[in-house]
Amino acid sequence: MGEQGIMDMEKSDFIFLGREFLTWLWFKSEERNGSILIENIGDIELLFFQRIVLESGEGEYSETVACRGLHADLKEGKAALKMGKRLKEARLKMSIGSDEWEFTFKADDFDFQSMKMPARQESGESDDEAEREGRMLERVYMIEKPMNMMEKLFAVFLKKRSTPLWSSEELPRMEQWFTR
Repeated sequence: MGEQGIMDMEKSDFIFLGREFLTWLWFKSEERNGSILIENIGDIELLFFQRIVLESGEGEYSETVACRGLHADLKEGKAALKMGKRLKEARLKMSIGSDEWEFTFKADDFDFQSMKMPARQESGESDDEAEREGRMLERVYMIEKPMNMMEKLFAVFLKKRSTPLWSSEELPRMEQWFTR
């Protein structure tokens, strides 16, 4: 989709696309037990856990389902998918190499909340400005890394979604997944 096509989209189109992306991401995550292959990057691990929120309709006609639990298998969420709801937000755990993040992702605005970042070995408090600046830059990098990965996943989704294989292959596999 070109830049002008994106500018012409309504907010509701973005919301639909964001929710479809998050629903597809849940499918991709479960397809290979949490492992998602990204071309030119390799496998990352992405798990949906503790909480998902699904919604259908708009305004006073919207219906929301929230599924929670530490070890929730999210069966209720899949039942809600069968009824036409799409993921609005989810708590995710992302692992890239030895680093692991937890965050809530809100599909409507591509928004990240409550990010728990990988633990880092601190060398103790230092008054050295260069060390403080280095820690600050590392922290910014560690915040940007999962955000950039979600953007890459969204690009993979858009690429798949814009081909005829979306309707003939991907959607039928998704339907089989949530009806199991």
